[in-house]
Amino acid sequence: MATACGLLGVYLLGNKNKVGFALFMIASASWVTFGFMTHSVAVVLGSSVFFLMHMRGLIRWTRQGADA
Repeated sequence: MATACGLLGVYLLGNKNKVGFALFMIASASWVTFGFMTHSVAVVLGSSVFFLMHMRGLIRWTRQGADA
């Protein structure tokens, strides 16, 4: 699920569709879950950072659209 959401997210962002950020957030949340299941602190921390970066991108893109 994580990989499929990530790939679709890349495709959508490449087509300038902000829904791609939401899919990236789903992918990151899936990786965080995987990290907890496998007791991998690195995966949990890394995926959490990616989640926050994707959230920031979505918020900034949404604000830019409102300012235009």
